[in-house]
Amino acid sequence: MLFTHDLEKAQSLLGQRRYKHALKAARSAMKKHPGLAAAPNIAGIALGKLGQHREAAAQFIKALKLDPSLSDARRNLAQTQLLLGRPEAASTVLAPLVEQDTADAAAWYLLAQSYLALGLAQEASHAATRAVDADPVSSRGLVLRAMVRERMGHLFGALADYQAALDRNPNDVDALVAISRPLARQTRYADALAMVNRAVALAPQHLRARLRLAAHHVETGNNAAAIREYHQALTLVPGQAEALEQLSHLQDGAANKALEPQIENALKTAPKRSETRASLFFARARIEEQSGRKAEAARSLAMANRDMASVLPYSARDDAALNEKLLSRFSASQRLPEVECNEPLPIYIVGLPRSGTTLAEAILGAHPNVAPLGERGATGSLLQDLINKDLPFDSEAIQRFVDCDRQLLPDLPPQTRAYVDKMPENYRLVGFIRAAYPDARIINLTRDPRDIALSMWRGHFSGTALNYTYDLAAMAHRFNLYARTMNHWRALWPDSLLDTAYEDIVADITAGSRRIAGFCGLGWTEEMASPHVHAGQVLTLSATQLRQPVHSRSIGGWRDHADELAPFIAGLDPGLWPGIGN
Repeated sequence: MLFTHDLEKAQSLLGQRRYKHALKAARSAMKKHPGLAAAPNIAGIALGKLGQHREAAAQFIKALKLDPSLSDARRNLAQTQLLLGRPEAASTVLAPLVEQDTADAAAWYLLAQSYLALGLAQEASHAATRAVDADPVSSRGLVLRAMVRERMGHLFGALADYQAALDRNPNDVDALVAISRPLARQTRYADALAMVNRAVALAPQHLRARLRLAAHHVETGNNAAAIREYHQALTLVPGQAEALEQLSHLQDGAANKALEPQIENALKTAPKRSETRASLFFARARIEEQSGRKAEAARSLAMANRDMASVLPYSARDDAALNEKLLSRFSASQRLPEVECNEPLPIYIVGLPRSGTTLAEAILGAHPNVAPLGERGATGSLLQDLINKDLPFDSEAIQRFVDCDRQLLPDLPPQTRAYVDKMPENYRLVGFIRAAYPDARIINLTRDPRDIALSMWRGHFSGTALNYTYDLAAMAHRFNLYARTMNHWRALWPDSLLDTAYEDIVADITAGSRRIAGFCGLGWTEEMASPHVHAGQVLTLSATQLRQPVHSRSIGGWRDHADELAPFIAGLDPGLWPGIGN
């Protein structure tokens, strides 16, 4: 039949990567036989390969309307929705396969990706495990489950999965790239670099390998090498958004001038309301600011944040309800269970992101008996199920938490007396931390909220936890929740928390570091007053700033951007922010 010929021709052209010709053949088959679902499915594949994901999604939807049982089209549509930044839609598309128990390894894999993008770690872990069980040969399910475990703070579980993936396929470039980050979090920097270098050696054209190698260089302070790798990524994929955004921060204005045409060209094809387009706007804003075009920079920042707010919307109602649930567990009349504490002593640095938490950790990390562990996700991950199900945090639950938390610690140097967990968002979990570790030191970093807001507004953060930073009104709402939360903890345990202002630390680093050391029961050392000299690997947005000597240049910077920040400033509660809110 002529139809069979057209369809077979389209399939063959796909295999030859002649996607335009495959699309033409598929459309010919669709005209001749409009009731057959296979034709729009192949058309959708060709469109996706051509980068036309919205049009591809429309074809997959058409195929499923013709034949809802066509599981290949269902998987293709879910994958396309993920590429379009629509994880919730992707999970909805896959739901019938799960309900009918017909999901295969590929479907479970895509579902795990969807849940991970939605921040549903437990669900993502379950789906990834189903993908692993359904395919005992492939390594990609193990890599994805490892990524989920890493997100949950289960570094040992993540490393075990990555290693299992590499046992199945020692040349799995994705596994080599991915394992480098948890290795770095365990302070195994040489191993981390070796893994990503191997990935690049195996696949010099692998974009993610190049980007991860560049990121590793940023984290370890080798900016020149990072710049080279990001430029290499641009030779692989001209207009690659992440590379352009990172280069805009690493290079000076003269070097960045050459990036502007690439950014403008990339913006022409970037999907609307996407993280890719947001990255390009963040890059453009940085370059415009460097060249003194402040009005243009403000517009670009607004567009970048608008796109990110669309991708990651913030629910003030849900956030306030969660906050109330957490605070209501702990009151003045409540007696906390007796718990024995042992070394190493945990030191928690909390506060709003961009308030100086990384600087405080670097100060402590310069002490020879302190291990800085960065932003451990263990606390929130271990408590997530208990909080969601309103389970009691009694003596048994506390002991389970402490045992699991200790097991998730990396191997620490033998001289370690204390370790630092500087996950800022742990400010919401102070009650749980205080119950589990009565002797723990909790340091709350404070800073003028307007300077924090400006820094957040300029920042592009990984993950979903900081979705409020892309909307000025949402940011004010979350800042007010933070202030109420810290007032609650101070009222309960005034002697267990140290409030220390970023402005005070940078004004007198010696006095500030002495105060922090004293609160933590540590003898002060001179190295603590030079954190930029002794900084190790930094896995946050502060990596570049931390390697500069401590300075006060960013203090009061909000004044030059007061008009931009007006919705944020107006939203601050004056009762919680005296002298600042309206």
